Amino acid sequence: MARHRRSRRNSRGGAYIVGRAKEIIFVNGQNYYPYDLENIAQRAPGLDFNKVVVAGVAKPGSQTEELVVFVLYRGDIAEFLPTANAVGRLINEHTGLEVAQVIPTKRIPKTTSGKVQRHLLEQAYVEGEFDAELAELNALREMRGGADREAGAGLEARLQSLCEAALPGKRIDVNDNLFEIGASSLKLIEIHESVDRDFPGLVDLTELFDYPTIAQLAKHLEAKLKATPPRLKAVASCTTV
Repeated sequence: MARHRRSRRNSRGGAYIVGRAKEIIFVNGQNYYPYDLENIAQRAPGLDFNKVVVAGVAKPGSQTEELVVFVLYRGDIAEFLPTANAVGRLINEHTGLEVAQVIPTKRIPKTTSGKVQRHLLEQAYVEGEFDAELAELNALREMRGGADREAGAGLEARLQSLCEAALPGKRIDVNDNLFEIGASSLKLIEIHESVDRDFPGLVDLTELFDYPTIAQLAKHLEAKLKATPPRLKAVASCTTV
């Protein structure tokens, strides 16, 4: 996170630091104010402004910042998963930004004057202090999706393959909301381009917002295919081979 400080001239013409003017998150070449993103995240059920901290974290060796959201939470991790999904979806829908992690934290460090110390949370994340919580959240996502996952062929499997190719490193269940798992607006465009190559002209980009899960999109596409003239259906079929 970039931090800018303001200064004043003293009577001898020198400059001295008087405080931090603002905090900025730099993601995808754009500047964002953390409190703007926090105002969006707090719309998730059960949250308010004082429970959410948004930070841009650059891991060692990385040239870019990850968008990480810390949420004050002292309950069971399993019950936190819907909150994490809602926070990621809200920020993605309103800004197009991909949220790397939504992390439960039992404490939000503050100065004696009440100002949030984002750098302490950033440091804790980089040093792996939240690895256990993140591993448990990932395991819960796998368990939730395992019952619905299909290994066979078909529209869902094909769309699942296209989405996972656009989001390397993510295992996407057919019932996962693409916004909740952090698909950025650029990734959605990439997914749409892949779908359009396999099924030309059948799915508009805006329909990814109307049908944000693979299962929903597959049903929508199936209806489109049934209404498609045989010649065009054959073209779509050939592209999936």
